[in-house]
Amino acid sequence: MTTTDLQNLAIAAIDKAEKELFQLSQEIWKHPELEFEEKRAHDVLTTFLQKHGFDVERNFIHSTGFRAVYGSGGVNICVVCEFDSLPEIGHGSGRNLVSECSIAVALALKAAIEHNMKLNIPFGKVTVIGSPAEESGGGKIDMISAGVFDNVDIALRAQPHHHNIARPVMLDMLQMKVTYNGKPTHGALPWEGRNALDAAVLCYNNLAALRQQIKPTMQINCIITKGGIKPSMIPEETEMQIYLREIGRASCRERV
Repeated sequence: MTTTDLQNLAIAAIDKAEKELFQLSQEIWKHPELEFEEKRAHDVLTTFLQKHGFDVERNFIHSTGFRAVYGSGGVNICVVCEFDSLPEIGHGSGRNLVSECSIAVALALKAAIEHNMKLNIPFGKVTVIGSPAEESGGGKIDMISAGVFDNVDIALRAQPHHHNIARPVMLDMLQMKVTYNGKPTHGALPWEGRNALDAAVLCYNNLAALRQQIKPTMQINCIITKGGIKPSMIPEETEMQIYLREIGRASCRERV
């Protein structure tokens, strides 16, 4: 069988499961779950994979993580599912589509493996990793630390976008928590205190102004997560979360 024949076989496997894949994506889309709380998505995805003949390990590394394998020996091709959502806006990053694409690829590879098995041709295996807490929480980092990807030859993951990019630019991210401490006092006597909120606001505004001078490959995301207790009090402590993204962690640290 030629490479083109295998490609057609893979495409046919995806086309056959088109409605199921759409329903899978919609189920995750309609029931968004935050990091490490993706119980419904975990159950939906693992049930689907088991139904299609994969050996499934549920609650893998994390309670909402999983690993599913089809085939054995040879090259190990891994596809990664992500399924957590963002607060308030749900699946703004399209993690439901990430899972749908990864499952589709897994079915395509399974079809190729099955075909070669019939011809006694060794082909390897496909591993599906369910990686929770992608938006925040570092679920994939825990899996890397646990050696989950050590025996993987190729790892694949899709990210929805408005056009196709074969080799996307990948940005490193440095997360920072910044705390300002002042001196609290009643709002009627502001001169007796030191306003920690003023410090946070000035920091935010300076970061916003800095964006004009940064390269197009760099991004700064910032929010004030703690701004005080009551308007009638001068805030004693404020807190900010800052994400700094750029090509290469060394460049990120240089910017700091």
